[in-house]
Amino acid sequence: MRCVMYRAFLAVALAMATGASQTLAQHGTEIGLRGGVSVATASFDVDTFDEENRTGFVGGPFINFDLGALGLQVAGLYNTKGVDTNIGRLDLKYIEVPVVVKLGIPLAVLKPSVFGGAALAFRTGCELAGADCADAFKSTDVLGVVGADVAIYAGDVSLWADARYNIGFSDIDADDIFGDLKNRNWNLTAGIGFKP
Repeated sequence: MRCVMYRAFLAVALAMATGASQTLAQHGTEIGLRGGVSVATASFDVDTFDEENRTGFVGGPFINFDLGALGLQVAGLYNTKGVDTNIGRLDLKYIEVPVVVKLGIPLAVLKPSVFGGAALAFRTGCELAGADCADAFKSTDVLGVVGADVAIYAGDVSLWADARYNIGFSDIDADDIFGDLKNRNWNLTAGIGFKP
């Protein structure tokens, strides 16, 4: 009985995957690269863009699945974060994998969209006041992602501008040095996409 259920599950999963791939093939799929600035903080302070926050680079590849008004985007981003603390400057570096669902309005060669989703982040670097702090902070983070983008299409090439806010769901401070410390940052990027 278990074998029959397993085969039925595999058949249904295969049929769904085949249908999804055919739907995506009928619509636009783009791969691209984007980069820009990350403005990070560790609180909901009103003055997000003041000098106490960590400003750094964010960028990496993305793939965009366009289904008309709806879409899905998956990316791999190198993202720098951190904040000034009473001990010294906290610098964090992550590789993030955001997955967002998009709602857009196709307007001939222009498509503005809003989106929301989640990201899984893997820490690749950690410095506190110039010293390594890898053991004091968690190696992963889970974030909510909200934002908007606009794409301008010229044949098989597209130009992108993207603004998003990442909200950390978990305390990243493993040793409880600062108490409840969560990543929060703005990403402002621009990029280029191509239809494969």
